[in-house]
This record gives sequence, C-alpha cells and structure tokens, in this order.
Amino acid sequence: MNANTQPAALPEGACITARVPETNQALLGDIVVNPYKLAPLTAIIRDGGRTLSGVHVRVLGRGERGVDIDYPVSERALWTYGGIPVFGLYPDHVNQVEVSYKLDGERLRERYEIYAPAVRLPVVARQTAALPHVEPVTVAPGFEKRLYLFNHLLGDIPGGRAFKWNGLGGAAEWDQVGNNWIADSNGDVRWYLDIEQIHDSNRRDGLGGTMGFQQTRDGKLIWGQGQTYSKFDLLGRRVWQRNLPDKFADFSHEIRETSHGTYLLRVGTSDYRRPDGKRVRSIRDHIIEVDESGDVLDFWDLNQILDPYRGELLETLGRAALQLPEGVRKADDRLANELAEGDLPFGDTPGVGTGRNWAHVNAIDHDASDDSIIVSARHQGVVKIGRDKQVKWILASPKGWPSHLKAKVLTPVASEEFDWSWTQHTAWLTGQGTLTVFDNGWGRDFAPTRLEGNYSRAVEYRIDEAKLTVEQVWAYGKARGDEWYSPITSVVAYQPQTDTQLIYSASVGYLTPEKLTTSVLNEVRRGTQQVLVELKVHSRQPGSVGYRALVIDVAKAF
Repeated sequence: MNANTQPAALPEGACITARVPETNQALLGDIVVNPYKLAPLTAIIRDGGRTLSGVHVRVLGRGERGVDIDYPVSERALWTYGGIPVFGLYPDHVNQVEVSYKLDGERLRERYEIYAPAVRLPVVARQTAALPHVEPVTVAPGFEKRLYLFNHLLGDIPGGRAFKWNGLGGAAEWDQVGNNWIADSNGDVRWYLDIEQIHDSNRRDGLGGTMGFQQTRDGKLIWGQGQTYSKFDLLGRRVWQRNLPDKFADFSHEIRETSHGTYLLRVGTSDYRRPDGKRVRSIRDHIIEVDESGDVLDFWDLNQILDPYRGELLETLGRAALQLPEGVRKADDRLANELAEGDLPFGDTPGVGTGRNWAHVNAIDHDASDDSIIVSARHQGVVKIGRDKQVKWILASPKGWPSHLKAKVLTPVASEEFDWSWTQHTAWLTGQGTLTVFDNGWGRDFAPTRLEGNYSRAVEYRIDEAKLTVEQVWAYGKARGDEWYSPITSVVAYQPQTDTQLIYSASVGYLTPEKLTTSVLNEVRRGTQQVLVELKVHSRQPGSVGYRALVIDVAKAF
C-alpha cells in the first residue's frame, strides 16, 4: 500500500507502511503502536536487526495549520527501544511519519503511514468523557512548534468511594482521575496518558490524582499519585513507580528534581505524635528528599519549623475553617494551644494544629546556591528553609506570625504596585536572581470570598536575603480581572530559552460550579506585558479543573 492510499477502516492500533520513496529498499522492522500501553499516541519502528545511526524523525502536521514535530534520536534511545521512537501522533488519524538515518554509511529517508487510535478516556463525572478543547488565540512567530503538557483533575468518580485510607485522622487521598495530555500550539492533542492503566480507586496504591508533572533533565516525566510517585519516559516506559516510604503518606501537588539528582516530594505523615500525646495523620505539611533508589535522605517537618496555629488566612476559603475555640486566646506555648482545641475533629479540612490542613504546601523549589528549599504553603505564604531546618525568610503578610518568625518576614521595598501573594501556587526561582509566584488572590487582604471583582497575578520578586527586603519587579494579570481569575491551582515558570514567563491560570470559573471552567495559558515576554502565546483551555466535563501546564522539550527526551 503506498503513501497516498487511505484505508476504508482500520482496527484500533493498526498501522500501515509505505515503500521507501527514494531507494525502493525494504523497510525496517515492525511498527508497534502504544508500545508500553500507557501512551497511545506513540510508536516504535523496530530496527529489524539493523544498526542505525544519525536518526531523525518528523511527524507531519495535519492540515494547513498542522504542526510538524521533529527531533533527533540518540543512539542511546535506539538501543533502549530496539528501534526508532515515534512521538506526537494525531489520534484517529493515519499519520505521515518521515524518518531518516544512516545505514552502512548511506543516508536513507523513508515515509511511514501510522494509524493511531482515537483518544479513549474513562467515563467519570455525569457519564461524560472528553479532553478539554484547546483554542489557540495568539501564537507569535517562533512559538509555532511549542508543545504543552496539561495536567487537569476530575472529581466525582462513580463508585470511587468504596475504599478509603482513613487511618489516624482521615487524610483524604484526593482520589481524582487525572487528564494529562500534550497539545501543540494549534490546540491538537499529540500525546496523552492512559490513566486507566495506573489509576484504580479500589487499590491503596492506585488511588489519587496524578499531579506535579515535571520534565527532568534526562527528558523523562515525573509525577506523584496518592501513595505513589513515578518516573516514566514519553513513550510510557516505566523507569520506576514506587510507594511512598512507610513513615510518610498522601502525596499531592509537587515532586521536583534537585541539582543533586535527588527528588523533593510534598507529603504528610502516616503516624504523627503531637506534643499533647494525640497520634494523627498529618496533612500536606512535610517535604521529603529521596534519591534515585527511593531512600529518604532528609525531611522537613513544617509543624516544627513554622506555626501550625497561624490561622489568619483559613477563614477566606469559602467554607468553615477550624480555629481555636471561641474565647481562647492563642498562647505562645504550643502545648497550651493543643490542649485548648478540645475535641475538634482531625482530617483533611482547613484548620489549625497538626492533623488538619493548616499549611497546604503546593510547591517546592531547591536553591542550589545554599542548598535550601523554597516552599509555597497556600495557607501561610512562601518560606525559604535551610538544611538546618531554620527559616531564612518569609514572603507573606506579617499578620499573625509569632515573634521568632515575624522577624523573618520580608520588608517590601516601597512601590505602589507591590502586593503580597495570597493563597499562592508555585514559588520557583528563575535563575535570573528572582522568584516567580502565581498569586491566586483568594482571600486578598484577608477579605471574605466574593464571586466577582477578583483578580490573579503572575508576579516576579527580587529578594535581598542580607537585608531581608523584597521588591516586586514585574506582574501580569491584574488588568484581566475576573476573566483571568483562578482562585486555586495554576503556575508561573520562567522559560530561559525564550525569555518568557509561562503562566497557566488554571481554574477560571471555579467559584461558579454550575459553569465549566476555561483555563488560560500564556507566554509573556519577561518584564513586559507582551503576550506571545495565549491558549484557552475549555473544559468539556463537569468537575474538571486545571492544575498546571508545562513546556515539553521532545529533543531532550530521545
């Protein structure tokens, strides 16, 4: 069958090859679509026992605005896969794939036709299943070949409440189905994770929403899910997939690679003894560092580092938050506060004291300059902490901090535009001497929740650690008001290759649950208001909300 012949119908996973157009030689070995059963829009062209070198792949774009995906393939990848890895196939489409390589010193070029099946998703909320629709609004020259991974979450899993991990206080696992896919700048789906291969609400190690996707320095993907964390490559090949260490539990939000080649994970603990003697399951208040083999190298217990009784922000969240009983003044002595709590329930609910969601850490970064970590605690602020577990600085409103921590709160450099970040997500270094934060704005200035008149911002701060001062050097988003406001989730991450800030305002419309959310992805020239990319991501399922997005570098993967 030649390259121009279209099949009448193909079974799922079928593929067709074309003859070699230039040389008419025999093609290489078999084509295997979805080789590891996790990434259906990938394939491997087996090498047929031949020794190849200098391989290059191009998956041709579909239609007039279609985006070509092209990348070189290393010898390491050829040996690993036993052939040529193909990434970026269109679903339910006969894809045109060009490969070139050297064989016996001669450069050969071939074209293959590879059919990839339609996207298949689990049916969840209200009996619907569809990836969000990505609508390109602005794509500046030079950004046409951008690829973005989107990490969304779905609630309301039918039958998903049959098994719960309720030991010692009842921390929720956030048992949500993840929608994780890569779209090109035209909005077309070019990769997705078959979530049913790794999610199972009836197994402890299958529970949880997939969160915290990052592309590591070797091009792989890392993420966490409930009681596990994982590393896979873009073809779906498992590098490792592990249970959390036994002392810890309940991953969500963040796993991050350090410059040491270790990994920082946001977790809770499975068994925590408070000073008042109560044993609880702690909530989103620990960071652990593990090595490539999964051994725990270090951990940070925020209950001992910060103040689990600072509750000033908790009443802004739109539902009742547990505080110290009325009439009880917060004491300087922590044990006195714990005894004053009486019989307030524990579990995954906003509230003060270990065993409740008092910190809600949602991001971590590693500062290689002094081997410290930077933690975004949604209910407290952004904090830098050393290996000695001492606080270096706090980026948050000074209200409510005890005296020994209030001295670490940064002082703003005078500016009319300066503002703290409120219930923020992500606090990551840029490599340019600054820090970016997504300022969600929920509870801004400790104000009660309101349904309109809000705004979120991507913010860049410069911090002087010696003087303990902070300067706001750039912000984007305030002028866009409610149509860009994301009360939860979201991300801002500096992109050094393009000198842009990648921003994903990921939960627009979240406070009006009768509507479907529309998230907004932007790339904005650093230090300006120049929007180079804008994609609108329209949810097509009730309960779907965006978490993060990131740029994917395919060349790094193979």
